[in-house]
Amino acid sequence: MRKTKSGKLTIGLFLIILGLSSCVSRLSRPEISGVIVGYDNKPVAGCKIGEAVTGINGHFILREQRYQAFMLSEIMVMEAPPLMVHAPIEKDGFEKDAVSLWSPRGGGQSKGAKYNLDTIYLKRNDEQFDIPALLNNSKWRLSYNKTADTIYLVKYGFTAWCKTDRCGRFYSSYEALTDNQYADRVKNLPEGIIKRFIDIELESHKSVLKIQEIDHYARTSDEVIKKPDTLIAGGSWKLTTDNLLWFDIHNMKSISGKFKLSDIDLYQLRLIRTE
Repeated sequence: MRKTKSGKLTIGLFLIILGLSSCVSRLSRPEISGVIVGYDNKPVAGCKIGEAVTGINGHFILREQRYQAFMLSEIMVMEAPPLMVHAPIEKDGFEKDAVSLWSPRGGGQSKGAKYNLDTIYLKRNDEQFDIPALLNNSKWRLSYNKTADTIYLVKYGFTAWCKTDRCGRFYSSYEALTDNQYADRVKNLPEGIIKRFIDIELESHKSVLKIQEIDHYARTSDEVIKKPDTLIAGGSWKLTTDNLLWFDIHNMKSISGKFKLSDIDLYQLRLIRTE
């Protein structure tokens, strides 16, 4: 009887050890840190991000989170799991936002994984902008839809500024209109063109406008790739007292005209044609 109990205990301990040794640690969230400030560059204290709250200096840390996965199932998949993180940002008086991270194999990172977001800019509900200062002597990337009644402008420096979902969604809308391969459901570009990149520069002196468009082409049926075309044009721009933006672009009349400003932010603008 004693031998039977002893045998069962040994088998039980063996199974526990086997189970523990057959697990592998996976990452569900790296340690995320950063500082949240307003558009005036002042720290936003008491701001909730995920389960953390910013201190008086606007700093926060979201601790690393991990889980145990069975090694056998991981071996069957033959690759590290994806990493998906979503941390809402909330503070009274400011627009709600969030930080999201996605990596198709990020779950395989080893213990101690860290991600520093540096500075996150939080927009007030009643944020006011100096539109002339925003536009004068500025450089933007531009995209527009087929009917040219909606234009997306992304200012140089956008990538370093944008850390959250709100501006990320705007960039996705901009990018979908530049690349038929990236957004195959939209198919915004003319037949044969797979990518279109447009840079526009707005000078304050005499309201001069400079624009460059580069078109990339798809492979033809005989696998020939046409060299990219570059179009350089000039013109003028004007901001009216009621915040309407006029473009007069030589050789690019499709995006000339009068537009209403929408989705105004430090590094992004959406223009809606009014006539």
